[in-house]
Amino acid sequence: MPVTVVVARQSAVTERIPVVGSLAAREEIQVHPSIQGQAIEQILVEAGQLVEKGQALAVLDTTDARMLLEKNSVNILRAKAAVSVEASKLEVALVGEAEAKKILERSRALQPKGAVSQQVLDEHQNAHARAVAELGLARQSLALAEADAELISRERKEIELTIERSTVRAPDAGLILKRNARIGAMTSSSGGPLFVIAKDAVVEFVAQITETSFMGLNEGMRADITLPGRDGPLGGTLRLNAAQLDPATRSGEVRIELDAHEGLPPGLFARGSINTSSRRNILLPGSAVKTTSGMSSVFVVKEGIVNVRSVTVGARQDGFVEIVDGVSDGEMVVLKSGGFLKAQEKVQPVIAALSRRPGDRLASLPDMDGEEVVQ
Repeated sequence: MPVTVVVARQSAVTERIPVVGSLAAREEIQVHPSIQGQAIEQILVEAGQLVEKGQALAVLDTTDARMLLEKNSVNILRAKAAVSVEASKLEVALVGEAEAKKILERSRALQPKGAVSQQVLDEHQNAHARAVAELGLARQSLALAEADAELISRERKEIELTIERSTVRAPDAGLILKRNARIGAMTSSSGGPLFVIAKDAVVEFVAQITETSFMGLNEGMRADITLPGRDGPLGGTLRLNAAQLDPATRSGEVRIELDAHEGLPPGLFARGSINTSSRRNILLPGSAVKTTSGMSSVFVVKEGIVNVRSVTVGARQDGFVEIVDGVSDGEMVVLKSGGFLKAQEKVQPVIAALSRRPGDRLASLPDMDGEEVVQ
C-alpha cells in the first residue's frame, strides 16, 4: 500500500508569546507656559508637525511687559543722571578734602615756629575733618545711586526675560502629538499642557502581558509586530518591561523598540509576537503526530516496514510540531497518522512533493531548509 511520507529534518524552532497593543511615543514632553495669567496671542504649530528644539510654538500677550520695559527705560536714564550727579559731588568732595589737608599740613608745620596760632590750627583741623566727612558722604551717595541703577538694570533683565518667555518654545525636537492651546485662552499653572511632543518623533510598541508570559521575558528579545496596512511584520527589540505587575489585572507593560518608526502614528493598534527562545529540533507537520491520552506517537517507515514510535513533543507553531525525542534526522515519517496503518505492515513510501517557501513567510513559519510540505 503506498503511503505519503515526509523526511524528518532539523529545523529552527522559535517559541513566541503573542502580544496585542498599540503604538505610543517613547517619551512624551508636556509643554507648559512659563508665564501665568497671560492670554495666548498666536499659535504657530499644529498637531502632526515636526518641530526643532527651541522652535516657537505659541506667543503670549506681552502688552503689559512692554509697557514696563518702556517705563524701565526712563528709570534707567534717571538712574544714570543720578549717578553722574553723585559722581560730580564726589569729585568736589575730593578736591575740598585735598585742599583742607594741604592747609592743615602747612599749619602744623608753621605752628611750632609761632607763625600759626593754636586756634588757627584747630580751625584747620576741624575744616579737614568736615571735608573728610563730606567725602565719605559723597562716596556713600554715589554707591547708593549706583546700586539703584544696578537694581533698575536687573529689573530690565527680568522684564526682557518675561517677554522672551512669552514665546513658548519646544524644549526638544519631536512630533507635536496634541495642541491644547487656544487663542485668547489665559495661561494657568493649574491647567493642562499647551502642547504634547513625542521626543525625537520616536514611536514604539506598548502592550500588556499576563503574569504567566511576563516571567519569561528579558530585555533584548526580538519581536515581530504586524501593523494595519503594512506589508509584512516590522521587527523590534524588547526595550523595557515593567518593574512590577498590576495587582488588579495581573499584567505588566512591555515596550518594544521598533527597527523603523518613521511615519508611524502613535495610537495605532497592532499585534505581534515576542521570540522568547530559539533552538533546532525536528519539526513535523501536525498531521503526522497522533496524540492519545496524553501520549504522542508517529508512524516511521524503514526498509518498507511501518512501525509505531512514541515521541516527546515540544512547541507547536504554524501547523508544525516540535519533536524533542523519538525521531532522528533523515527518517521517513508518515504524513497522515491515520488509523488505517498497522505496525509491521509493508508499505510503499511516497515522499511528499516539496516546493520552495516564499521569502516573506520565513519570519513567521518554521525554517524547513527553505522548503514547504505540500499535501
